[in-house]
Amino acid sequence: MISTIRLEPTETVRTTTKPQQAWTVSFRALGCRLNQSESGALAGGFDAAGFRVCDEDAPADLCVINTCSVTHQAESKCRALIRRILKKNPRTFIVLTGCYAQSGVEVLRQMRGVDLIAGTDHKMSLPELIQELISGYAGAGAPLQKRAEPLIFHNPQISRSEFTVPNLSVFDHATRPNVKIQDGCDFFCTFCIIPYTRGRSRSRSFEDVLLEAAVWASRGHREIVLTGVNLGEYQSQDKDLAGLIRALETIENLQRIRISSIEPTTISSELLDLMRTSKKLCAYLHLPLQSGSDATLSAMDRRYSRQDYLDFVREATARMPNLGLGTDVMAGFPGEDEAAFQETVSLIQSLPFSYVHVFPYSRRKGTRVTRGRLPAVHSTVIKQRTKILCALSGQLRDAFYRRHIGKTVSVLFETQNRQGLFTGLTENYVRVGVETLEDLCGQVRSVRIDAVESGLSLGRLAE
Repeated sequence: MISTIRLEPTETVRTTTKPQQAWTVSFRALGCRLNQSESGALAGGFDAAGFRVCDEDAPADLCVINTCSVTHQAESKCRALIRRILKKNPRTFIVLTGCYAQSGVEVLRQMRGVDLIAGTDHKMSLPELIQELISGYAGAGAPLQKRAEPLIFHNPQISRSEFTVPNLSVFDHATRPNVKIQDGCDFFCTFCIIPYTRGRSRSRSFEDVLLEAAVWASRGHREIVLTGVNLGEYQSQDKDLAGLIRALETIENLQRIRISSIEPTTISSELLDLMRTSKKLCAYLHLPLQSGSDATLSAMDRRYSRQDYLDFVREATARMPNLGLGTDVMAGFPGEDEAAFQETVSLIQSLPFSYVHVFPYSRRKGTRVTRGRLPAVHSTVIKQRTKILCALSGQLRDAFYRRHIGKTVSVLFETQNRQGLFTGLTENYVRVGVETLEDLCGQVRSVRIDAVESGLSLGRLAE
C-alpha cells in the first residue's frame, strides 16, 4: 500500500456487483492541457487493467475527475460536477485527483459521495490503487463499494524526481494530442498555487517523451503539443527544451511540434533560432505577461520588468514577423490601481498579440500574496477590468487574422462546426474555416484566406 493516509473501510453505502472485466470508467479533466494529457494516460492505464473506458457523459461505475485549483471558480466547478454526476447516477464511485485533490483534500473529504482522493504523487498510480482496493474486498470480482468516508492517498511533500508516463492513451481522439514533458514549478509567483499543488520543477525522461511522440505519429497524428507547468525548465540527461525539440523533429510523419505556455525568461536564443528555421516547430509562443506595470510585476515576484518583456517580444517578432503571440493577463491583483491597470492596457496595445487570456484575480489560501498587506481590488472593478481586457483581446485577434487575408496558409483541420465549416489551425494559431464536402479531419491542407468573420478566418482549399 502506497498511501500516506488510509481510512479503513467502515460503513458502505450502495454497491455494484459487476465483475472486474465489465466495469466501466469515465474521465473528466478540468483546467489545463496538462490535466488533459494526464487523464489520457490514466485512461490507458485503466484499459490495461481490464476496465472499459467510456465517454465522459456516459454512466460509469467509476468516474475519475482530474481537478483544477487555479481559481475559486475552478474549485467550485469541480464540486458542482461531483454533484451533477451523483445526481445522474448515485452509484458511481467518485475518484478525485489533480491540483484541488492536493490542496483541498480537507474540504473534499467532507463532500458526500466522494469515495477516493489521490494527491499529486499518487495520481498516475490510480489504476493500481483501484485494483488493490478491489482485491482487498474478498478477492477479484468483489463489489466496488460506495463509501461513507473517502480513502485518501496524499503526500504533503511532492517528489522532485524525473518521471515517466506509464501508459499511453488510445482514447485521446484529439487531432493535436498533448504530450506532457514537465511538471511543477520553482518560481513561486506570489499569486500562484501551482508549486504547492504540483510541487517543484521536474522533467519527464527524454526517451519517454520520444516514445510517446513516435506513437502519436504512427497513429496518424500530425501535430503534438508539448505541455507542462514551466516548459522552459525542461532538462533530462543532457537535453534542454531545444535539444528535445531537435530530437522530436527526426520522428517520421510528425509534421508539427507546438509549444504551449512558456515563461519568457526561460526561452533561449537557441530556441528562438530553432523556431525561425525549423520546418516542424510552429512559429507560435504563448508568453504569460500577467501585468504591464512594474510595481505589480514586482509584487507578483515575476522575473522580468515591463521593458524586459517589451524587448523580448520585439526581438522574437523581428526574427519571425508572422509569429503567433498569445499571453495571459491578470485583472485585479491586490494593489493594482487604475494607473497600473492602464499600464497593462497600453502594453498590450503596443504589442502584436493575437489573443489575450484574461484571468480575474482569485485569492488562493497558502500563496505568498495572501500573507501581505496589499489592498484588495473590489470585485466590481475586477469585473470591469476583465471585460475591458477581453474586448481588447477580440480586437487584437481580428487584427491578426486580417493580416492573413489574401495569403495561402497551411491548416491542420480538426472538426466540423455547427455551420458546417471544417475548421483547423495554422502553424501560428489562426483558426480557419472552409466550406467543403470532403472530410478534412486530421489533414494538413493549403488554404487561401479570403475574409474574417466572427472570430474565424474564412478561406478555400488551394489544392
